[in-house]
Amino acid sequence: MLWLHIHFPRLALEAQFMADPRALPQLLLVPGQQTIVQCNDAAVSQGVRVGMNKKTAFCLLADCAIADYDSHLEAGALNQQALLCYHQAAQISLLPPQGLLLELGSMLPLFDGLGPYWHSLSQRLDSSGFAYCMSTGQTPSAARMLAEAGVSLCSDDIERMQQSLLQLTVAQLGLPTPMVEKLQAMGIRHYGQLKNTPRKELGYRFGGELVDRLQRLENDNRPPVGFTLPERFHQVMHLNYDAEQAGGLVFPLRRALLNLEAYLLSRQRICEKLLIKLEHRDGRMSLLTVPSVRGCYRQSDWLALLQLKLEQTQLIDPVVSLTLRAKGFLPMQGETADLVGDRYLQGDADRMHSMLLARLGEERVHTLKAESDPRPEVASQLQNSHSTGTEQFMRQWPSLLLPEPKPIRAQEYQLISGPERIEGGWWDGGRVRRDYYIAEHGQQRVWLFRRDDGQWFLHGLFA
Repeated sequence: MLWLHIHFPRLALEAQFMADPRALPQLLLVPGQQTIVQCNDAAVSQGVRVGMNKKTAFCLLADCAIADYDSHLEAGALNQQALLCYHQAAQISLLPPQGLLLELGSMLPLFDGLGPYWHSLSQRLDSSGFAYCMSTGQTPSAARMLAEAGVSLCSDDIERMQQSLLQLTVAQLGLPTPMVEKLQAMGIRHYGQLKNTPRKELGYRFGGELVDRLQRLENDNRPPVGFTLPERFHQVMHLNYDAEQAGGLVFPLRRALLNLEAYLLSRQRICEKLLIKLEHRDGRMSLLTVPSVRGCYRQSDWLALLQLKLEQTQLIDPVVSLTLRAKGFLPMQGETADLVGDRYLQGDADRMHSMLLARLGEERVHTLKAESDPRPEVASQLQNSHSTGTEQFMRQWPSLLLPEPKPIRAQEYQLISGPERIEGGWWDGGRVRRDYYIAEHGQQRVWLFRRDDGQWFLHGLFA
């Protein structure tokens, strides 16, 4: 079997500062202590190292962003990365605190080999903004040791995988520190030396633990417990700055929407609405609702609606934290293509409708409802944009009706087709009896009717 391990060396740090667009050195501290547990490249370039005291780091840095290590935030970020990779793995397992394990053997035929698969997965991981190193291996443990050692190995060749593994030091095998020190004292510094040492002698000197670890590294292909998709999508983002303008929320939400896309794609679902809870600096909460008419899943679609919504949003106070939830899950269905090319797709109309909802608000957008009545002024009714129980207009009626029919001189119009007799309304006292015609007036196609008394009226305009 072939396995792939993805190691995220700065997962907690990058999850903590994911929503911070400032290009500052970033430090993550052990809670309650002064020791740096993770730092970014900007801090490293100025001399900061993991394990350094915070005060020493402050002497090296003119400015920095600082926070305490949060294991819950790190676990949530690992779950988000699993969602991102979910549909590119037959089986995926969480290896906390910083790793994912993917079974590759059954996926490679779908991607025409390891190279295209590696490229596709790399593109997806690059878009997440998290640093990572991934490596293949014959066993889950071998792939993990290589990735955690920083060896980026893309190969399904057994000999090459074994040679890469032999180059690892005993300190890179995940062994307890006392065991590593004892092995080094014996002159065993690399896995190659350890592998050639008789197992009986290792068992005598170190007990069964070391032998069991080597057995898992070399031969154990049993996968850990698989990752399962959650029933709901929920992501919390803590800002390390005060977002004073609504537009400043686009940056942290952009990555969250990428995770949402991966989640919906993995579940083959779309969602109809996003709920964004904002926590403000003064402790108050507010809620943003971003609807989509028939639902969508793509990050680009939701991002366009979100930007329109935020343009119309005035924050009651600077935002320090936000929570994204998805609501209204529906089965994913493909759009019907127009083979002729002379009609707008329903998806285009739905996107326009959704953009109007985002910009104007749900209470200000209405749609047309078709009633089962022959009279045009009664058959067309406005309804709330949430309503879906409509009948389709099957006749060639115009999209725009005048509020009241306008008397005209028929000589000024050129008749194209008709008449179409429309008669009704005797049941409610609004009886009409008309002959309708399609005509042209200049370059405009219009809808006319003639009453029994011979009077002509303009009633509608064709788009």
